[in-house]
Amino acid sequence: MTSVGPFVEIQEGVVIGRSCKIQSHSMICEGVTIEDNVFVGHGVMFTNDKFPRSTNEDGSLQTKTDWTLIPTLVKTGASIGTGVTVLPGVTIGRNATIGAGSVVTHDVDDFQIVYGNPATCSENPNEIR
Repeated sequence: MTSVGPFVEIQEGVVIGRSCKIQSHSMICEGVTIEDNVFVGHGVMFTNDKFPRSTNEDGSLQTKTDWTLIPTLVKTGASIGTGVTVLPGVTIGRNATIGAGSVVTHDVDDFQIVYGNPATCSENPNEIR
């Protein structure tokens, strides 16, 4: 069973696996796949568009056909801390950990611990205790 907290938005086309815990005020946009046993902290924001705009060059409001959806994958057992922003097209590896407040701009390897803006890997795994 997966647990979804209050005030979480899960958009059309999102895939969420089993035994996940998604905390309050998170935004999981179209194109995101979350595998099993993933933790998503409070206020995590996923994005799916590298060049967001409200209107086209002619001033008309953009629709789904005016932009390209860029998928994101969160693999089994990953843990995403509170307030993280995940940019589109990223893969977060198995059992990876993303520190609170980080901005994930690139793929994260399996079992890797990253944090910061942009999120990078610590050379010392004990540094985040």
